[in-house]
Amino acid sequence: MKRIYVPNAQLGSCLLQGSAYHYLANVLRCRLGENVEVFDGGGKSFLAQLEELTSNKIRLTLSEEHVGAPPPPILLLQTLLRQPSRFEWVLQKATELGVAEFWPLLSERSLQTLPASSQRQARWQKIMEEAARQSERNLLPKLQPCLPLDEALRQQPKDCHLLLLNESETQCLLREVLREILASGKPLGKLAVLVGPEGGWTPDEVASAKQQGAVSVGLGPCILKAETTGLAVLSILQFVAGQLG
Repeated sequence: MKRIYVPNAQLGSCLLQGSAYHYLANVLRCRLGENVEVFDGGGKSFLAQLEELTSNKIRLTLSEEHVGAPPPPILLLQTLLRQPSRFEWVLQKATELGVAEFWPLLSERSLQTLPASSQRQARWQKIMEEAARQSERNLLPKLQPCLPLDEALRQQPKDCHLLLLNESETQCLLREVLREILASGKPLGKLAVLVGPEGGWTPDEVASAKQQGAVSVGLGPCILKAETTGLAVLSILQFVAGQLG
């Protein structure tokens, strides 16, 4: 069924204009009486019927509200990459995989040294909305502002497991950390995956992250690119949480 994102959607009548109208009328070519699926980005979806279609507006009637189970609270903290298109690709794929929050990071080796502009943030938000629509996810990840690593770490709750992915780490592997968490008999809980830039974290960054409670973990013999690492770990965590495979 055709899908559209409508923030704060509720049961009853819904008027769409502007870009939402253009998408339904001109891109999807919806017709009077046709049913579409509306999702609100907060975990709800609705069956909607197109009741009115004019040259500049569409009116839908929303019914049959559905509320899905919340996904695991997995956060991805990804350092800005050399090529903006690769970072946007990570945004898209992380949304498809069901990440709960996305934190763009600045690090010592980031080539992009300035926080993202409001226009860039809006573009990133749009990419996530499109990815959620196409992958039939009703809950949009929360996009956080671009922050330096230390500040982002300080904003994490104390009960959050902080996993600093470190290609130089050989003593502590991801599978061992997950095994220890699962052995406690408790749910995975909130997990934050920190992914460094091309070239990896600096020793000072690793030391600082450890001081703030992060665990430096390696992935074994696999050496992955910066844009691949977080997605690989996110897939593993979703598998462990029962959301994938």
